[in-house]
Amino acid sequence: MKKLLSAIITVLSVTLLITLTPSKTTYCKADIVQEAISAASEDTIMDYTSIDKWNKQNDSIYISTPLFKEDLVSKIKKISVIPEAKRYIKNTDGSYAAVFGDYYKRLIDNIDYDSVKDTDADNIRYGFVIKRSALKAFPTYDEVFSSPSSVHDRFRESTLYPFEPVTILHQSKDKQWLFIKMYNYEGWINKNDVAVTSEYIVKLYEKNRNFIVITRPIAYLRYSHTKSDMGCVFPLVKEHDNYYTVLCPKQGADGILYFSFDKVEKQYAHVGYLPYTQKNILIQAEKFLNEPYGWGGMNGYRDCSALVMDIFRSMGIKLKRNTDQQETMSPSKTNVKGMNKQEKEQLLKTQKAGSLIFMDGHVMLYLGIIQDKPYIIHDITGYYSEGSYINAYKVTVTDVYIRNSKQEEYINLFTTFLFISN
Repeated sequence: MKKLLSAIITVLSVTLLITLTPSKTTYCKADIVQEAISAASEDTIMDYTSIDKWNKQNDSIYISTPLFKEDLVSKIKKISVIPEAKRYIKNTDGSYAAVFGDYYKRLIDNIDYDSVKDTDADNIRYGFVIKRSALKAFPTYDEVFSSPSSVHDRFRESTLYPFEPVTILHQSKDKQWLFIKMYNYEGWINKNDVAVTSEYIVKLYEKNRNFIVITRPIAYLRYSHTKSDMGCVFPLVKEHDNYYTVLCPKQGADGILYFSFDKVEKQYAHVGYLPYTQKNILIQAEKFLNEPYGWGGMNGYRDCSALVMDIFRSMGIKLKRNTDQQETMSPSKTNVKGMNKQEKEQLLKTQKAGSLIFMDGHVMLYLGIIQDKPYIIHDITGYYSEGSYINAYKVTVTDVYIRNSKQEEYINLFTTFLFISN
């Protein structure tokens, strides 16, 4: 009996000890982001006037001075570059075939450089993108890959969203593709995805302050089922209890713009841009957690630079398209390329959450120091952590000590810390 009582007391003691001993908290990725959001400031970083001024770092789409033929040809050639490395095209049966000189000759012929003309305010055309559309390096729907095992279309430059204003600079020989300019990039878009209008209408749209902005990663308009990404702006017609009536761009049979009415659920949008605060940056970033990776916007998703671009677009801030361009934008940036690991760690202790962190070919959003470790959220294909390869291909949260394929720690590769402000 004494042995039995002793055993019972021992079990009870161990159980009580386990119950009373604080367990070590295991943080999941969502917990890390939530802690960052809880600590973030709600103070306005820039008002609309300051944001408009900051956005002027981007290019204007308007042609105020003549664009001569040789200059336009040069613009096209900077985008439509024949790759030096071998490329593969995917056949209709799913197989891959290497592409050679004859293939590129056909693409160049369709560009039709001979018909490029001088462009000025009198003959320029403008338009709105009417749906989520691929921006291509060449006037073709072909998807071209670096290897048969790759999933990244090397002809995919970017993705344009509904109501994006563009300048139409040239048309392909087959009259199916338009070479266009938007505020942060140039390339080829299928002509069926652009509705032609006047400079006057485009400027009215850009000056309009009565609008809603999409605040979810993806939202669909109720009637047309138009797919809209975070940051898309639609003119507001009327606010209802559970939805907004908005104007939606459409293309007529003649290619000319007209508008239709559509509806956006209130849970997917906000009247006007979200206030630009540290907390809103992180709240918007969290909404993308676990979204699949999409090179150049492939498969309806986005890549690392488009991720941060869309987060900030919901607050009215327009970033350039590629990471090397984004890295040079704000005056409030710190060059850390020459710093060692310890110096960067010290700087991260005071760096504001919501800052952008750059390395060669990649951009990340800084979450701050959580549980004594600096964390980032980013759209990434894969990385090494604790000796194992993580095949991510999604938006995820990591610390800054993950490694690339060369086993280099990310923190050692950081080049710039950028906090977007005046």
